[in-house]
Amino acid sequence: MNDSIIIKPISSDRIPEAHVLETLCYPPDQAAALEAFRYRQATFPDFFLGAWDGEELVGLACGVRTDAKDCTDVGIKQRHGGRVDGRKLCILSVAVHPDYRQCGLGTGLLDRIVSLAASSGLSSVMLMSQRELVPWYEARGFHATGLVHSEHGGVDWHDMLLAFCE
Repeated sequence: MNDSIIIKPISSDRIPEAHVLETLCYPPDQAAALEAFRYRQATFPDFFLGAWDGEELVGLACGVRTDAKDCTDVGIKQRHGGRVDGRKLCILSVAVHPDYRQCGLGTGLLDRIVSLAASSGLSSVMLMSQRELVPWYEARGFHATGLVHSEHGGVDWHDMLLAFCE
């Protein structure tokens, strides 16, 4: 990752910019709604991170705390999902601007949000991955649970889990 890139929380006034990045990185039927981003940032600000090249937002990672068994449970991907006292983190988006891909930025964002979950005393981190990205997440400590879902954007999503030692 470029030394000039800084990873830090995204403030509420930068949510529209974060949403533009989300829609650049995901097809319309897979991208989160602007209202969902506003809710996630307001409710889980520690887990709504941006990668900044100066003042330009070039990457993001966000998630919600939950007690759900996986990221498909009711409401998580919707506007009001998650629980502020949840023991797990469900990562809902890792997005990197196309001009900044293949330089470790996605790994940096993922590492930071996982580290925050661990230091917050959470038990695990989970996410849903497209099939072609499963090896990338496995290389970063996640394992596929075997569950596959296809109700979001017409894509087969593979549940991934990273459990912390207690």
